[in-house]
Amino acid sequence: MSILLIKNGNIYAPEHKGEKDILVINDKIVFIGQNILTSALNVIDKNIKIIDASKYIIIPGYIDQHVHINGAGGEGGPQYRTPPIQFSEFVKAGITSVVGLLGTDGFARSLKALLMKARALEQEGISTWIYTGAYEYPSPTITESILSDIMLIDKVIGVKIALSDHRASHPTLDEFIKVTSEARAGGILAGKAGVVHIHMGGEKQGLSYLFDIIKNTEIPIEQFAPTHLNKKDEELFRQVVEFGKIGGYIDLTAGASGEEKSSKSIKPGKAIKRLLKNGVSIEKITISTDGN
Repeated sequence: MSILLIKNGNIYAPEHKGEKDILVINDKIVFIGQNILTSALNVIDKNIKIIDASKYIIIPGYIDQHVHINGAGGEGGPQYRTPPIQFSEFVKAGITSVVGLLGTDGFARSLKALLMKARALEQEGISTWIYTGAYEYPSPTITESILSDIMLIDKVIGVKIALSDHRASHPTLDEFIKVTSEARAGGILAGKAGVVHIHMGGEKQGLSYLFDIIKNTEIPIEQFAPTHLNKKDEELFRQVVEFGKIGGYIDLTAGASGEEKSSKSIKPGKAIKRLLKNGVSIEKITISTDGN
């Protein structure tokens, strides 16, 4: 048995709890309270590790739903391929839960390798999941279909696809509805979310497919998790505001600075302020890194 006592940390969980102690036994937080006595714990184990966190803020680990954990890149040639992310990089960033996915390259990059990387990171100490699919349509899968990937593979919680992007396969609306329906059915049968995680490009079509599906089918708006919604332009962001106002999830990309003269992206902080000002619920707004 290992016992860790973190003393006097300023805790957000995520609501503010004030200064409290955290008692960890093995790998579980078993108690949060004030003035936990080390003398009482010494009866259980004399080798208690104590950390003085009186000058620190303690928060839950971050959830990052869009990370190329096994590397990405390759646009421009093989020399631009990026390497897999190491466990230490997540820890330094405070990320403890991550969803891995493929990017533009769904051919040389493998979903099987992505799955094994996710399993490796889990064994090292963080929680991991993956999306099946990639930019293109038909979606690459590990088994015979999107539905069976979600049903049969524990770590697959949904599918990734790209829309409104010059690198995408430009699926028709009916083809995109088929992808969405498969993910939804797989999620229902497996007891998972069946997320449709959408890389949004900068073409004029924007979020039109999503609005069409929400209006003309019984697929709920919560099925969709479009991302990069602050990386493109004002025309897309106006659609994003409307999507959020009717209950859609909005995922912003942390690395969008909006500082380059040629950039049309919006800083995440500014994007959040605009969304809240326009009546979008904070519970519908997320940020991911698009790491590696």
